[in-house]
Amino acid sequence: MTIRMFGVDSNNDMYTGPDGNIIIVAGLVAVKQACEHVMKTMLAEMVLAYNQGLPNFQTVWVGAPNVPQFEAAGRAALQNVPDVVQVVSFDTIVRNNTLAYTAVIQTNFGDAVING
Repeated sequence: MTIRMFGVDSNNDMYTGPDGNIIIVAGLVAVKQACEHVMKTMLAEMVLAYNQGLPNFQTVWVGAPNVPQFEAAGRAALQNVPDVVQVVSFDTIVRNNTLAYTAVIQTNFGDAVING
């Protein structure tokens, strides 16, 4: 199954092309974008998919972040994105009260890196 979705810009907003039509992305761009969206979704945020999303309140905002639990949830969420073959690496760092991650994903269309 190939993902097709609205393209988003650096502000995560849909945008239009030179012809005035909303941009639709597919292939590696769409899979990478879907992975970025999955990592931004908090558990219970979606009304119709209450059990999906990352458990940020339970892992990140609990005083001292539970990095292994966040990483496990992130890997599982990314692995569930269509066309993701494997999460090659998932590195997390906590610095200055900020949790950041870099993930390398292998897809049916090639490899991609996402950061957050």
